[in-house]
Amino acid sequence: MEPSMLPPGVTAQEISYRSGRKQVIYTAPYPSEGPVLARDLLGRQAWMFMYAHFVFTWVEGAVQVQVSHGTLSGPKMPLWKGISIPAYWSGPALAEFGRAWALDQMTGNRGTPAAIYL
Repeated sequence: MEPSMLPPGVTAQEISYRSGRKQVIYTAPYPSEGPVLARDLLGRQAWMFMYAHFVFTWVEGAVQVQVSHGTLSGPKMPLWKGISIPAYWSGPALAEFGRAWALDQMTGNRGTPAAIYL
């Protein structure tokens, strides 16, 4: 595929195998939504941000975020409760934290085991 025909954010990369064979692979950015200021189920203000389908909810005044799997507008499956966030309550702070936290989870640098709430 010609580089000019790639969708936005998609990049081509050539990889070489030990055998000498070369192949072009395409990488795409993880999906992201927000941050948006919303209200939680109890009516409290909360920043929400989604990165790679990890949804982060940070209620005003809280020092921890809740992490779910899903999208901002769709259904969410709770995964982690009470992940400490060392930042002042804001959308950009949540986005920066969420992006770094999600990448740590996906690359295996996990500090928190998943707890599924049924």
